[in-house]
Formats: sequence, C-alpha cells, structure tokens
Amino acid sequence: MMNNDRIYYSHNAETHALRAMLRLTLLCLTIGLGIGAVLALLFAPASGKKIRDELAKTVEDGLQNGREAVEPMVKRLEKDFDELHKSVEERLTP
Repeated sequence: MMNNDRIYYSHNAETHALRAMLRLTLLCLTIGLGIGAVLALLFAPASGKKIRDELAKTVEDGLQNGREAVEPMVKRLEKDFDELHKSVEERLTP
C-alpha cells in the first residue's frame, strides 16, 4: 500500500495508479539516460573511435573476468552431475 493521503476505493485503482507512476518514472529515467549519453559523447575529450575501442576493451575484459569466475563453478557442477548420474544408475541397475 502507498503511504500517502490518497484514498483508493479499490485495489485495482491503487494498482493502476502505481503502474502509471512506475511507467512515468521509467520514461523519465530513460530520457535522462539518453540525454546523459548524448552529452557525454559530445563533451568527451577523446574521439568516437577511441572511446568505442576503449569501451570494447572494457567489455571484453569484463566478459573474460566473468568467464574466469564462472568456469570453476561450471566444472564443479558438471562433476557433481556426473556423480549424481552414476549414483542414480547404480541404484536403478538390479
């Protein structure tokens, strides 16, 4: 429930008002982000190509770090799954 002075006569009316407020908030946030991105590109001290190259390198580094963090977990899950599979086969085999 909203904590303000408005009185809603049904749950549907309150839900509708909350959704409208959420849509307006998301719209304003999106417009603000777009304006910020345009201004950042206009006032950037480096050229567009250099910024794109740096951004691509940063994204690639982030993906590589993510892979390095996830890879041990995936290997562990594969090992655990194989052990579970063998255990189930042993129990089902007469």
